[in-house]
Amino acid sequence: MSRHRTSYARCAALCTFVRDGSIRFQRMTKPRPDYLRPLCPIHYEVMVISPLVSEPLAVTATESTAEIHDCECLVDGCPQHYSPSYGYFTVARNDDHWAATGSSSLRIRRGPIQAICGEHRDSMFLESFDRETQVENFRCPQEVCQQTMKIVAGGPPTYLLGEGFFEEP
Repeated sequence: MSRHRTSYARCAALCTFVRDGSIRFQRMTKPRPDYLRPLCPIHYEVMVISPLVSEPLAVTATESTAEIHDCECLVDGCPQHYSPSYGYFTVARNDDHWAATGSSSLRIRRGPIQAICGEHRDSMFLESFDRETQVENFRCPQEVCQQTMKIVAGGPPTYLLGEGFFEEP
């Protein structure tokens, strides 16, 4: 089973589907690495590691970043999530499935703006936002990587590939 299917299965098991159509997640208090503080692309608030991450964070011997499967925005009702392997995405109830079967199902949609680190191939996270210039600053989630990308907020759907993406390893 792929990592995305595993995350989906965890989400389906830990989400509460409410009759009014909303989804409720348990809130968490797990620590996150100081260098990895993704902002919500809608509210520009710091996201937290989702309760969907049932195992403790661990740093592997070969990588300098914690394996984080999902961060979420804490603003009530915000569906925004981030993970280094999937980028920004939203999670919502799949109403078509609900209407047809009467059982719960999730719809996961990738965000319209994705910045990919050219060296590590991870999805960069929104590190800061300048309200005056409307520029979003994205950063690689690998702690040792300094690759960043500046993007004007509100642009068209885009996948941006960082420097070195097409170079051979």
